[in-house]
Amino acid sequence: MGRARRSFKLRLSPAGLDVLIDSHCHLIRVTRSLIAWGTTLHVAIEYLNSMPTDEIIDQLSGQEVSWLGGGQEHHVGASCQLWDIATSITERIQQDSPEARQPTLGTIYIVALLQVTKADQRALLRAFDRALQSGARTPASRDANDLVG
Repeated sequence: MGRARRSFKLRLSPAGLDVLIDSHCHLIRVTRSLIAWGTTLHVAIEYLNSMPTDEIIDQLSGQEVSWLGGGQEHHVGASCQLWDIATSITERIQQDSPEARQPTLGTIYIVALLQVTKADQRALLRAFDRALQSGARTPASRDANDLVG
């Protein structure tokens, strides 16, 4: 039986879509694997979850975040675990900073994607491993039936 999956909606500006594309390409280079778009989001969330809460709060307050959200909807398929992890991040933020407004999951997704290109490669690979263990789509493996060009 397959792992539970769902579609995650990203509402991005054109600049926000560029962040998603840059993060995806960066992660492909780091992992040396062709991965799904949802796996990129899952790895980004896993990485963000490993960051100290005060650093996440600092990232949320940056001006960069506000102009990356927008009206273009993009859907990526990922493990249901991604929602649980992202929600736990918002709960940590609310616990550590109760006076601040709790961020939306969309904002958490954007902040997470922003971290991918800034992350230490080893830390990113650890996040990739955690994402795979918690249900992210595994990269396609090569076999004898693959077309060779």
